[in-house]
Amino acid sequence: MKKVVIFGECMVELVSKGGNDMIKSFAGDTYNTAVYLKRSAPNVSVSYLTAIGEDFLSNELLFAMGDEQINTDQVYRCSKRNLGLYMVRTDKQGERTFAYWRDNSAATQTLNVMTQPPQQIDMFYFSGISVAILDDVQREKLFDLIAELKHQGCEIVFDPNYRPRLWPDKEVAQAWMDRCYSVADIAFPGGDDHLALYGHTDADDVFGHLAPMRIGETVMKNGAVGVRIKNAQGQFIVPVEKVNDVVDTTAAGDAFNGGYLAARISGKGVTESASYGAKVAGTVIQHPGAIIPVEALKKAVNSL
Repeated sequence: MKKVVIFGECMVELVSKGGNDMIKSFAGDTYNTAVYLKRSAPNVSVSYLTAIGEDFLSNELLFAMGDEQINTDQVYRCSKRNLGLYMVRTDKQGERTFAYWRDNSAATQTLNVMTQPPQQIDMFYFSGISVAILDDVQREKLFDLIAELKHQGCEIVFDPNYRPRLWPDKEVAQAWMDRCYSVADIAFPGGDDHLALYGHTDADDVFGHLAPMRIGETVMKNGAVGVRIKNAQGQFIVPVEKVNDVVDTTAAGDAFNGGYLAARISGKGVTESASYGAKVAGTVIQHPGAIIPVEALKKAVNSL
């Protein structure tokens, strides 16, 4: 069984239903990817590396992970912190607006409370948000961990997922993002992220910037425009089906990543994996919230 560890933060998600009504669930960029990877490839072992509190919401999250068959062997407790929280509102086009309460969340202390680093795993996944919520000392600990995992033969996967409010300025964010890209074997740059962070206006700009990083497999997501992939075999453009009934785009990129990685781990080629990831993402954005009902995904997308 292939073993994957995904690092980041899962928060309490409150989705507005109009008026004062809210639906509570749990979500976060890397957690969403973990869920959709596991749902797509049930035969893959998926562990989530994070820190949670000792509050009742943290306990509920553990049960939610169990329901999703995500291993909690890398979930640590931080007695003085609780889970982060965010609220999301969506407009008629499915675009979302967020409000966050996460500055003092337990996940910001993950590398400080981690006692047994993951070892002998096949894949390690992290994002720009995973890095942004840490202080500089913990960021160095993270890169020490990644160096050790690479030495063991682990594949490193990175998604920039740039959120300006989590960084002091663009220059700091660029420096850390570039460092993350430089250790990645697979990377998922997004068109919107690179436009906001680097000012890149097209795929050529993105691939040109990443060329010195020597990333083995670069998968550029660009919304409805499609997916452009570059690896040792060349470049590939994979169109995606248009989704007319868009309800909530909250987890589109996360879902794509989960589906793509599930397909790659299952032995599929890059174009087939991109098509599969796009199908997972296209299904997810037709439902409210980051994590959609299991049956809704099963009806639209077969497991690998």
